[in-house]
Amino acid sequence: MKKVLLINGSPRKKNTYTMLKQIEEILAAQGFGTEILNLYDYEIKDCGGCEKCIYEGGGCWRDIDDGMAEIRQKVLAADGLVLASPVYMRGVTSKFKAFADRTCAWFHCPETAGKAVMSAAVTASTGLGATGDFLKDFAVGFGARTGEYVSRKEDKMTPVREKEIRTFISLLKNDKSQYKPTPEQLIIFRVQQCLALRSGKADKVYWAEKGWLGKTRYYYPCRISPSKKLLSAMLRKILRKALKVPKNEN
Repeated sequence: MKKVLLINGSPRKKNTYTMLKQIEEILAAQGFGTEILNLYDYEIKDCGGCEKCIYEGGGCWRDIDDGMAEIRQKVLAADGLVLASPVYMRGVTSKFKAFADRTCAWFHCPETAGKAVMSAAVTASTGLGATGDFLKDFAVGFGARTGEYVSRKEDKMTPVREKEIRTFISLLKNDKSQYKPTPEQLIIFRVQQCLALRSGKADKVYWAEKGWLGKTRYYYPCRISPSKKLLSAMLRKILRKALKVPKNEN
Protein backbone atom coordinates (compact mmCIF):
# COMPACT_ATOMS: atom_id res chain seq x y z
CA MET A 1 0.00 0.00 0.00
CA LYS A 2 1.34 3.42 -0.95
CA LYS A 3 1.44 5.95 1.86
CA VAL A 4 0.79 9.69 1.92
CA LEU A 5 2.10 11.96 4.67
CA LEU A 6 -0.07 15.06 5.17
CA ILE A 7 2.02 17.80 6.80
CA ASN A 8 0.04 20.34 8.81
CA GLY A 9 1.82 23.66 9.38
CA SER A 10 -0.93 25.15 11.54
CA PRO A 11 -0.65 25.57 15.33
CA ARG A 12 -4.35 24.74 15.58
CA LYS A 13 -6.44 21.84 14.42
CA LYS A 14 -9.00 24.04 12.74
CA ASN A 15 -9.42 25.09 9.08
CA THR A 16 -6.15 23.78 7.62
CA TYR A 17 -6.50 20.57 9.62
CA THR A 18 -10.10 20.20 8.41
CA MET A 19 -8.91 20.45 4.79
CA LEU A 20 -6.28 17.80 5.44
CA LYS A 21 -8.85 15.48 6.98
CA GLN A 22 -11.02 15.87 3.88
CA ILE A 23 -8.06 15.14 1.59
CA GLU A 24 -7.13 12.20 3.80
CA GLU A 25 -10.63 10.72 3.42
CA ILE A 26 -10.42 11.00 -0.38
CA LEU A 27 -7.01 9.32 -0.44
CA ALA A 28 -8.12 6.55 1.92
CA ALA A 29 -11.09 5.84 -0.37
CA GLN A 30 -8.57 5.43 -3.22
CA GLY A 31 -6.70 2.79 -1.22
CA PHE A 32 -3.78 4.83 0.07
CA GLY A 33 -2.43 4.70 3.60
CA THR A 34 -2.34 8.12 5.27
CA GLU A 35 -0.88 9.93 8.26
CA ILE A 36 -1.30 13.54 9.34
CA LEU A 37 1.87 15.03 10.80
CA ASN A 38 1.34 18.19 12.87
CA LEU A 39 4.54 20.22 12.80
CA TYR A 40 3.60 22.01 16.02
CA ASP A 41 3.80 18.66 17.84
CA TYR A 42 7.56 18.73 17.22
CA GLU A 43 10.44 20.89 18.33
CA ILE A 44 12.07 22.26 15.17
CA LYS A 45 15.08 24.45 15.80
CA ASP A 46 16.02 27.19 13.35
CA CYS A 47 18.57 26.71 10.59
CA GLY A 48 21.87 28.17 11.78
CA GLY A 49 23.35 28.72 8.33
CA CYS A 50 26.37 26.52 9.07
CA GLU A 51 26.27 25.04 5.52
CA LYS A 52 27.40 21.62 6.76
CA CYS A 53 24.58 20.09 4.71
CA ILE A 54 26.25 21.52 1.60
CA TYR A 55 29.91 20.82 2.25
CA GLU A 56 29.82 17.79 4.55
CA GLY A 57 26.53 16.16 3.58
CA GLY A 58 24.09 14.27 5.74
CA GLY A 59 21.86 17.13 6.81
CA CYS A 60 21.75 19.04 10.08
CA TRP A 61 19.34 16.47 11.58
CA ARG A 62 22.41 14.39 12.44
CA ASP A 63 23.85 17.22 14.58
CA ILE A 64 20.82 19.01 16.05
CA ASP A 65 18.77 17.24 18.69
CA ASP A 66 15.15 18.02 17.82
CA GLY A 67 12.21 16.57 15.92
CA MET A 68 13.61 16.91 12.42
CA ALA A 69 15.29 13.49 12.42
CA GLU A 70 11.91 11.80 12.99
CA ILE A 71 10.14 14.06 10.49
CA ARG A 72 12.80 13.29 7.89
CA GLN A 73 12.28 9.56 8.28
CA LYS A 74 8.52 9.94 7.89
CA VAL A 75 8.95 12.08 4.76
CA LEU A 76 11.39 9.65 3.17
CA ALA A 77 9.13 6.68 3.96
CA ALA A 78 6.12 8.29 2.25
CA ASP A 79 5.26 7.89 -1.43
CA GLY A 80 3.46 11.23 -1.47
CA LEU A 81 3.25 14.43 0.54
CA VAL A 82 0.56 17.02 1.14
CA LEU A 83 2.12 20.32 2.27
CA ALA A 84 -0.37 22.53 4.09
CA SER A 85 -0.30 25.81 6.01
CA PRO A 86 -2.62 28.64 6.94
CA VAL A 87 -1.57 32.02 5.55
CA TYR A 88 0.38 34.10 8.07
CA MET A 89 1.58 37.51 6.83
CA ARG A 90 1.13 36.43 3.19
CA GLY A 91 3.14 33.25 3.70
CA VAL A 92 3.44 29.99 5.60
CA THR A 93 3.63 29.79 9.39
CA SER A 94 6.95 30.21 11.20
CA LYS A 95 6.98 26.51 12.09
CA PHE A 96 6.49 25.46 8.47
CA LYS A 97 9.22 27.90 7.38
CA ALA A 98 11.59 26.48 10.00
CA PHE A 99 10.81 22.98 8.70
CA ALA A 100 11.45 24.09 5.11
CA ASP A 101 14.73 25.82 6.02
CA ARG A 102 15.96 22.70 7.76
CA THR A 103 15.47 20.64 4.59
CA CYS A 104 18.15 22.63 2.74
CA ALA A 105 20.12 19.41 2.30
CA TRP A 106 17.39 18.12 -0.01
CA PHE A 107 18.07 20.90 -2.50
CA HIS A 108 21.72 19.87 -2.73
CA CYS A 109 21.28 16.10 -2.24
CA PRO A 110 17.60 15.46 -3.05
CA GLU A 111 16.75 12.22 -1.28
CA THR A 112 13.15 13.19 -1.99
CA ALA A 113 13.40 13.24 -5.80
CA GLY A 114 10.35 11.71 -7.46
CA LYS A 115 7.87 11.96 -4.60
CA ALA A 116 4.35 13.03 -5.52
CA VAL A 117 3.48 16.32 -3.79
CA MET A 118 0.44 18.59 -3.62
CA SER A 119 -0.17 21.61 -1.39
CA ALA A 120 -3.00 23.34 0.43
CA ALA A 121 -3.60 26.62 2.25
CA VAL A 122 -6.31 28.58 4.04
CA THR A 123 -6.51 32.35 4.53
CA ALA A 124 -8.75 34.81 6.34
CA SER A 125 -8.26 37.40 3.59
CA THR A 126 -5.26 37.50 1.19
CA GLY A 127 -1.92 35.82 0.50
CA LEU A 128 -3.05 32.58 -1.09
CA GLY A 129 -1.05 33.26 -4.26
CA ALA A 130 2.24 33.98 -2.49
CA THR A 131 1.77 31.04 -0.14
CA GLY A 132 1.00 28.70 -3.03
CA ASP A 133 4.11 29.88 -4.88
CA PHE A 134 6.28 29.18 -1.84
CA LEU A 135 4.87 25.68 -1.37
CA LYS A 136 5.32 24.88 -5.07
CA ASP A 137 8.88 26.22 -5.16
CA PHE A 138 9.70 24.25 -2.02
CA ALA A 139 8.47 21.02 -3.63
CA VAL A 140 10.20 21.69 -6.96
CA GLY A 141 13.45 22.40 -5.11
CA PHE A 142 13.62 18.91 -3.68
CA GLY A 143 12.70 17.16 -6.93
CA ALA A 144 9.00 16.44 -6.42
CA ARG A 145 6.44 15.48 -9.02
CA THR A 146 4.02 18.31 -8.42
CA GLY A 147 0.25 18.07 -8.26
CA GLU A 148 -2.50 20.52 -7.34
CA TYR A 149 -2.65 23.48 -5.00
CA VAL A 150 -5.96 23.54 -3.14
CA SER A 151 -6.88 26.74 -1.30
CA ARG A 152 -9.79 28.16 0.64
CA LYS A 153 -10.89 31.35 2.37
CA GLU A 154 -12.17 30.96 5.91
CA ASP A 155 -15.63 32.24 5.00
CA LYS A 156 -15.88 29.78 2.09
CA MET A 157 -14.71 26.50 3.57
CA THR A 158 -16.41 24.18 1.09
CA PRO A 159 -15.32 20.51 1.33
CA VAL A 160 -12.38 19.42 -0.83
CA ARG A 161 -13.64 17.34 -3.74
CA GLU A 162 -11.91 14.41 -5.39
CA LYS A 163 -11.70 16.22 -8.74
CA GLU A 164 -9.56 18.91 -7.08
CA ILE A 165 -6.77 16.41 -6.40
CA ARG A 166 -7.04 14.11 -9.41
CA THR A 167 -3.56 14.96 -10.69
CA PHE A 168 -2.05 14.14 -7.30
CA ILE A 169 -3.91 10.82 -7.18
CA SER A 170 -2.68 10.05 -10.70
CA LEU A 171 0.91 10.82 -9.70
CA LEU A 172 0.60 8.44 -6.77
CA LYS A 173 -0.79 5.66 -8.96
CA ASN A 174 1.49 6.09 -11.98
CA ASP A 175 5.13 5.18 -12.39
CA LYS A 176 7.66 8.05 -12.41
CA SER A 177 8.45 7.23 -16.04
CA GLN A 178 5.09 8.76 -17.00
CA TYR A 179 5.88 12.13 -15.44
CA LYS A 180 6.41 15.22 -17.62
CA PRO A 181 8.70 17.67 -15.78
CA THR A 182 8.04 21.35 -16.40
CA PRO A 183 10.68 23.66 -17.90
CA GLU A 184 11.15 25.12 -14.41
CA GLN A 185 11.87 21.68 -12.99
CA LEU A 186 14.40 20.93 -15.72
CA ILE A 187 16.09 24.27 -15.04
CA ILE A 188 16.29 23.61 -11.30
CA PHE A 189 17.75 20.17 -11.99
CA ARG A 190 20.49 21.65 -14.18
CA VAL A 191 21.28 24.31 -11.55
CA GLN A 192 21.54 21.65 -8.85
CA GLN A 193 23.66 19.49 -11.13
CA CYS A 194 26.21 22.24 -11.72
CA LEU A 195 26.23 23.25 -8.06
CA ALA A 196 27.00 19.64 -7.15
CA LEU A 197 30.13 19.88 -9.29
CA ARG A 198 31.18 23.20 -7.77
CA SER A 199 29.92 23.48 -4.19
CA GLY A 200 31.65 20.63 -2.41
CA LYS A 201 32.74 17.02 -2.25
CA ALA A 202 29.64 15.70 -0.48
CA ASP A 203 27.25 16.92 -3.17
CA LYS A 204 29.42 15.68 -6.00
CA VAL A 205 29.83 12.22 -4.49
CA TYR A 206 26.08 11.93 -3.86
CA TRP A 207 25.16 12.99 -7.41
CA ALA A 208 27.79 10.69 -8.91
CA GLU A 209 26.45 7.73 -6.91
CA LYS A 210 22.94 8.52 -8.15
CA GLY A 211 24.12 8.78 -11.77
CA TRP A 212 22.84 12.36 -12.01
CA LEU A 213 25.94 14.04 -13.43
CA GLY A 214 27.07 14.33 -17.05
CA LYS A 215 24.41 14.67 -19.74
CA THR A 216 21.64 13.08 -17.68
CA ARG A 217 18.51 15.17 -18.27
CA TYR A 218 16.64 14.45 -15.04
CA TYR A 219 16.66 12.43 -11.82
CA TYR A 220 14.97 9.46 -13.47
CA PRO A 221 13.79 8.40 -16.96
CA CYS A 222 10.59 10.28 -17.74
CA ARG A 223 8.69 11.96 -20.56
CA ILE A 224 10.66 14.97 -21.84
CA SER A 225 9.66 16.48 -25.17
CA PRO A 226 12.29 17.23 -27.86
CA SER A 227 12.00 20.98 -27.22
CA LYS A 228 12.55 20.49 -23.50
CA LYS A 229 15.52 18.20 -24.19
CA LEU A 230 17.04 20.97 -26.29
CA LEU A 231 16.36 23.52 -23.53
CA SER A 232 17.99 21.24 -20.97
CA ALA A 233 21.09 20.68 -23.11
CA MET A 234 21.51 24.40 -23.80
CA LEU A 235 21.06 25.29 -20.15
CA ARG A 236 23.65 22.70 -19.10
CA LYS A 237 26.17 24.25 -21.47
CA ILE A 238 25.42 27.82 -20.31
CA LEU A 239 25.57 26.97 -16.60
CA ARG A 240 28.77 24.97 -16.88
CA LYS A 241 30.41 27.91 -18.63
CA ALA A 242 29.06 30.48 -16.15
CA LEU A 243 30.16 28.41 -13.14
CA LYS A 244 33.48 27.58 -14.82
CA VAL A 245 33.00 23.82 -14.55
CA PRO A 246 36.06 22.13 -16.15
CA LYS A 247 35.30 20.30 -19.38
CA ASN A 248 36.65 17.05 -17.96
CA GLU A 249 34.11 17.12 -15.13
CA ASN A 250 31.21 14.71 -15.68
